[in-house]
Amino acid sequence: MEVEREHSEQHLPTMMEEDEAEAIRVAKEPPKIHRLDQSVVNRIAAGEVIQRPVSAVKELVENSLDAHSTSINVVVKDGGLKLIQVSDGGHGIRYEDLPILCDRHTTLKMSNFEDL
Repeated sequence: MEVEREHSEQHLPTMMEEDEAEAIRVAKEPPKIHRLDQSVVNRIAAGEVIQRPVSAVKELVENSLDAHSTSINVVVKDGGLKLIQVSDGGHGIRYEDLPILCDRHTTLKMSNFEDL
């Protein structure tokens, strides 16, 4: 006589599922962009110059990753001299951060020099 046993398989979330869940949680509240203190700016200003267009692409893709993007699209024309365009599925920017978004020395990643 064979007895059928019910067994319940527990679904353990994969790393991708955990990352997606974190991205959804983070997407609800984008981090705040703030202006760095002048003392921090003075200490990092030497490394700020973009040497080649690829450096700009790298920075923009890193920003997309920091925004927990699920997809990133990069368009480059004439080696980046005519166009560099990066679009992503990240969490976006707070409306109240728009006025300082393109100002120099604004960031959401760090507050002081030690954060580098």
